[in-house]
This record gives sequence, C-alpha cells and structure tokens, in this order.
Amino acid sequence: MYAIVFVSAWQGAGYQMLLFLGGMQNIPQDVYEAAELDGFSKWAQFRYITMPLLKPTALFVLLTTLISAFKLIVQPMVMTQGGPLNSTITMVYYIYQQGFTDRLVGYSSSIALVFTTLIGMISLVQRRVLKEDD
Repeated sequence: MYAIVFVSAWQGAGYQMLLFLGGMQNIPQDVYEAAELDGFSKWAQFRYITMPLLKPTALFVLLTTLISAFKLIVQPMVMTQGGPLNSTITMVYYIYQQGFTDRLVGYSSSIALVFTTLIGMISLVQRRVLKEDD
C-alpha cells in the first residue's frame, strides 16, 4: 500500500505545484510591499499574507486530490491486483471487480451510486467552505 501511495503522490505532485504556483502569482505584490514597509519579516509575510490568500487554492487542491484518491484504480490494478488478501483494493477497483470480473452489475452500480453521492457531498462541503470566505 505504501508503494501505491508513493506512486500516486509522485504522479499528482506536479499538477498540485502548478496550481499553487498559479495561486501565488495571483497574490498582488502591493500587499508584500506594504508588509515590508510595516516591518514584517519574511516568515510573517508568509504566515499572514501568503497562507491566508492561498486558502482557496489549497482547498481546491485538497478537493481535487481527494477525488483523485477516490478514483484510484490503475496503480492497484497494475502493481498488486488488489494485493494480498485485498489489502490494496480501492473503491473504484472493487466496483470494477464486481461489475466486470464477477459480473454483478447491479451490485457494482449501487456501489458506484453511493460513491458518486459521497463525492458530491464532499464537493458541496468544499463549496460552502469557500463561499464563507468570499
């Protein structure tokens, strides 16, 4: 499982860093200049300016990473085929196994519906958290 987590984190790190870089480039330089005039150290600028202004970007990255983690199927399928005693099976891989390997299409469809509802609820919570900041 640790190898799958490491490969997945490595695979998504570039995309996440691009999103954070875009978020940091949207922070106006005037804010940093004003903080410098007020005597803020670099750490204080990072803590009180950069981090709060990157909160929407961080929440978006968190949500997209969470969704990507939920839809993880390729790494367990290729690396371990579910692993010893199904220890590395993911929800989507389980849906795939039930629907295509075991041919329990109705069961896999109901699991997929619950899975989709769960992702939708997480997305709604994320949107409400972001709306409070606006």
